Amino acid sequence: MAEILIIQCHDQSCHKANWLIKGGDDSETSEGTLSEAAKQAKGRRTLVLIPATEVLITEVRLPTRNRQRLIQAIPFSLENELTEDIDQLHFAAGNIDSENLTPVIVIAKQKLEHWLHKLDSVGIDPIGIYPDLLCLPISQDSWSLYQDRQMLYARTNTNSGFSVDAINGTATVNLALQQATEQAPKQINLYRLAGSPELVDLAQLDGDYEINTLDIDSHSQLTALLANHLVDKQQVNLLQGDYLRVDKLTLQWKRWLPAAVLAPILIILSILLAVQEYRHFDRQSIELNSQIRQTFQQAFPNVKRVVDPKVQMEQQLKAMQSGQSGSFAQFASLFVPAASVVKNSPNTTLDSISFRDGQLNLQLTIKELQALEILKKTIEKKRLTVEIRSANASGNQVTSHLRISGAKP
Repeated sequence: MAEILIIQCHDQSCHKANWLIKGGDDSETSEGTLSEAAKQAKGRRTLVLIPATEVLITEVRLPTRNRQRLIQAIPFSLENELTEDIDQLHFAAGNIDSENLTPVIVIAKQKLEHWLHKLDSVGIDPIGIYPDLLCLPISQDSWSLYQDRQMLYARTNTNSGFSVDAINGTATVNLALQQATEQAPKQINLYRLAGSPELVDLAQLDGDYEINTLDIDSHSQLTALLANHLVDKQQVNLLQGDYLRVDKLTLQWKRWLPAAVLAPILIILSILLAVQEYRHFDRQSIELNSQIRQTFQQAFPNVKRVVDPKVQMEQQLKAMQSGQSGSFAQFASLFVPAASVVKNSPNTTLDSISFRDGQLNLQLTIKELQALEILKKTIEKKRLTVEIRSANASGNQVTSHLRISGAKP
C-alpha cells in the first residue's frame, strides 16, 4: 500500500499546518509550515484538508444518471441559490445515490486557485483537496460536530454537512434536526477544541438524542482524527474537471503494468517450451531405447528376456571375449572382412548382424540378385564360407540372409 501524506490547513493563510502519514511506520502527527510538510511529500500521494468555511456543501436531484450530462447541468440547477456568477465558481460532484441525489461542493475558482498556488509554491502537488468537516467521524444514525474557538462544523452524512458561527450553533443544529425528519440521528457527538468557550449547548435541542461530548486537546489531535476518517474514494474531491490532477505514483505503476503483465506470460511460455522440449527429448529417448533393444535382439536372438539392452550387450561382448557363446576373436575374423566388402558394395545396406555358434549372420538389402552373387563371391575371396540362406526380391531391391562361417582351408 502506497503511503499517503494528509495535510490540514486550519485557516486560509495556512501559515501553520498539521500533517500525518498514513500507511507508514510513523503515524505521529507533525506540525509546522507548508514548506516543512512539503519535505514529506516526495514519493507519497498527497491529500489536503481545507476549512469547510471556504466552500458550500449542498446536493442536487436531477433526472439523469449520465455523469457528463450531470456535470453540465449542476451549475444551472444551483444558479438561483448562489450569489456569485456560476462562471466564477467550480462545482465538484460526488456519486449519485439510489434516489438521484448527487452531493455537490461549490468553491470560487479564485479561492481554489489560491490554494493550489500556495501549495505549488512550496512543491506540494496534491491529488485531492477535501473540506475538513467531511472527514469528521460518521456512522449510521449519528451526526458529528466539531467546535473550535469561533466556528461549529457539523457532518450529517458522508458528503453533507454545514459550518456556522459557534454562537449560533445550537439554533442552527436544532433547525437542521427539524428539517432532517426521517433522517434525524439518534446520537450526536460533539468534539470541542480545548480552551474553546462552550458556545454550543446541545441540552437545549428539541428532541431526545444521545449526546456525547469529547475533548480535542490540540490541532494535531484533530488532524489525526480527520485523517483516520478520510476515505478518498468516498468523499467528494474538489480536484475535478479543469483541476483534475494525475496521480503520478499510479501513472508510474501503469507504465510498468505492461511489463508486469508480460513477465508472468513469458515465464509461463518458458515453462511450456521447457515442457514441450522435455517431451520431445523424452520421445526421442524412448525411440532410441527401442532401437537399441531392437538392435540387441537382432545381434543376440538367443537372449529371450531383455531388461537393459546396454548392460546386457556389454555382458554378451564380455562373454564373447572370454570364450562364452563363441570366441570374440572368431567373431572378429568373420565380421571384419565381411563388413569391409559390404561397405564397398554399391547400393547395399546392412540391416542387422548376429553371431551364434561360430557363425555370422547378415541381413542385407541389395539392388539385384546379380549384385548379391557378386557380393557372395567377393566375401569368399576373403577365405570365408558364404551361404545365401534366403533372397527375396521386392521391386528393385533384394532382401537377403547370408550366413558366413569358418575360413576356407
